[in-house]
Amino acid sequence: MSSPDDTREMLLIANLTHQAINPLNGVIGTLDNVIQGVVSEEKRDQRLNSARSQLEYTVSLLRNLAYFAQYTGEDIETYKLNSRNKTCVMPQLIIESIQYFQEQASNSDIAIELENPQDQNCVKGDPDLLRQVFMNLCDNFVKYGTKGSKVEIIDWIQKKTGDLLVQIQGFSTSFDESENIFELGTRGKNAVDRTSSGSGLGLYICRLIVEKLFGGTIIATSSGLKEGKVAFTIRLPGAFSAPGNKQ
Repeated sequence: MSSPDDTREMLLIANLTHQAINPLNGVIGTLDNVIQGVVSEEKRDQRLNSARSQLEYTVSLLRNLAYFAQYTGEDIETYKLNSRNKTCVMPQLIIESIQYFQEQASNSDIAIELENPQDQNCVKGDPDLLRQVFMNLCDNFVKYGTKGSKVEIIDWIQKKTGDLLVQIQGFSTSFDESENIFELGTRGKNAVDRTSSGSGLGLYICRLIVEKLFGGTIIATSSGLKEGKVAFTIRLPGAFSAPGNKQ
């Protein structure tokens, strides 16, 4: 008889498989169309670049999940020790994450913009893992965002606490705030009604990385905002400004 932990692990494997298979199927479809000459010459490079981005996203997801798996339980402190000399520079990581989804966002008529790229706000930690958080959130807005809308990203250092806050908000499929959308395998009812794709893995990974490896918090809210708007707020301790930052 399987234990709850075994069931949880099997669910994680199943969700990970679907999360990786979807973009890989997209790459196969693109390559088939290019090989068969379905894609016009002027759009060939664009489609190949899109396929490459999907491969990069899948590789990044698998690599970072495997990397994260090394640092659970007692190994969390080892991870933090190994990452203490690494720096996450916000505009760089956020812009790199946005670029993965530029074409998909454009196809859905969704704009993703960092509002303050000049502010060099930083925290200590592994940049690859924090980039994965931003990629998952951008993917979420591209997948469920409202056509013709804009996703706004802004980050700042809160003077009172010294924490770094990153807020990502835009018009998207709503969710009931009683739903714990950061739990493994959980997808909001409205998200499921809108599309069958999605594994309920992306936001779970975001929470694990932010809470376990950066000692921060991540929340999602739709109350108090314009109707149809959703906001994700990440709080990370120990923020600092890079030299020359005029903020």
